[in-house]
Amino acid sequence: GLSAFIVERGTEGFQVGSHIETTGLRGSQPSELILDHVKVPQDNLVGKEGDGFYIGVKTYDRGRVDVSAQGVGIAQAAYEAAISYAQTRMSFDKPLIDFQQVQYKLADMAIGLHTARLLTYWAASLKDQGKEFVKAASIAKVTSTETAEKLALLAMMIHGGYGVATEYPVERFLRDSQIIKTYEGTNDIQRLTIAKQLIRELKE
Repeated sequence: GLSAFIVERGTEGFQVGSHIETTGLRGSQPSELILDHVKVPQDNLVGKEGDGFYIGVKTYDRGRVDVSAQGVGIAQAAYEAAISYAQTRMSFDKPLIDFQQVQYKLADMAIGLHTARLLTYWAASLKDQGKEFVKAASIAKVTSTETAEKLALLAMMIHGGYGVATEYPVERFLRDSQIIKTYEGTNDIQRLTIAKQLIRELKE
């Protein structure tokens, strides 16, 4: 079976390759890892021999809670940007926030944000208590990342033409939301995980 090892920086045959440019989360700087006939000592084994797949799966499970929190953060930033702009941008001698259409958008943003945050707290709480949290983590991940995308789009709509201008942050929120929907397992994979957990629970 697969085994997990720590490959330390400076190990012969291991080097960090070129930086990979991404559409969003540009501060993360993902890079290519090159391993050429690398030899790793037995002491660098993580867990037991053959546990690599299990360790990887559990790492992804925990990571989904973290990604959920990222989604909440992006959604919160989009919400705050929309509120700020709607309060200060004037149209027909009154701020945008006075228009009912804008109020509907802000209300939807508030609903989505609070839902995503509470689901993330739920998943994190189960994890911290040592309880089964796989389904909760997947539910939170799908909800928070898709909420981040939705709120970024709504914020862009409220900003009008400025929504696509790089001098305003909302276009970045949309780009970032695309990345978090993908890593730690795509949202389609999360839906499969949720369904499998539901089916398993029905059989118990």
